[in-house]
Amino acid sequence: MAYGAVDADFGKFANLADERVTALCRGDSPKWIPSIKAVNDGAVVTENVGKYTPNAWGLYDMHGNVFEWTLTTYKPYPYDVADGRDSGDLEGRKVVRGGSFYDRPKRARSAFRLGYPVWQKVYSVGFRVVMEDGKSSQLAAKPAP
Repeated sequence: MAYGAVDADFGKFANLADERVTALCRGDSPKWIPSIKAVNDGAVVTENVGKYTPNAWGLYDMHGNVFEWTLTTYKPYPYDVADGRDSGDLEGRKVVRGGSFYDRPKRARSAFRLGYPVWQKVYSVGFRVVMEDGKSSQLAAKPAP
């Protein structure tokens, strides 16, 4: 993680499952959503871009907010460049990375991935856009429409 170990306080660096995510539980129902209760990142679900501290490369929102859709086809490891996973083909399950507001830090690592069919809408998956202003880059993580 750009902000430290998976058990570090991520509140200033990422929008992940913290004490606030349990607000999604209805009324007096049990607070069943797995979260890190000792952290408050200030958001219940998605948050505006650039709210959290950028990483060492000046990129914002690399962990959390929404999982990032990629064009990579989900195939088992070990990685093999010859297996076609990076062809950009629009068929099959696609990899998502980076975690979301609903995930704990261990799922917000670049090494963690899930795969979803291209047609499936997922509440915690979106896309990230890099915008360069000449001095630094800002990464926007927003839910897909």
